[in-house]
Amino acid sequence: MKRLLAAVVVVGLSGPAWAGPPATLNGPAIYKKACASCHGADAKGGTGPAIAGKPTSAIVAVVTSHPPPMNKIELTNDETAAVSRYVSSLKK
Repeated sequence: MKRLLAAVVVVGLSGPAWAGPPATLNGPAIYKKACASCHGADAKGGTGPAIAGKPTSAIVAVVTSHPPPMNKIELTNDETAAVSRYVSSLKK
């Protein structure tokens, strides 16, 4: 019985929860897919406002609250963080 319990624990600990941090998400690719159609390829504006160089906290706040006329964007927290870092890194 102890061997079975030990085997279950070892197998359980070797699963995805212990695989380490996820691979770095591609902020530019996420931006292109979810944001560029309105904010422009360079985030300097289009039908949506210019967002290049805005603070990451401001980008996260807008993405998570999606104020009108912005459609609700289905991004995970990690994707939102990646795209926010990318947009913030762009020159105004």
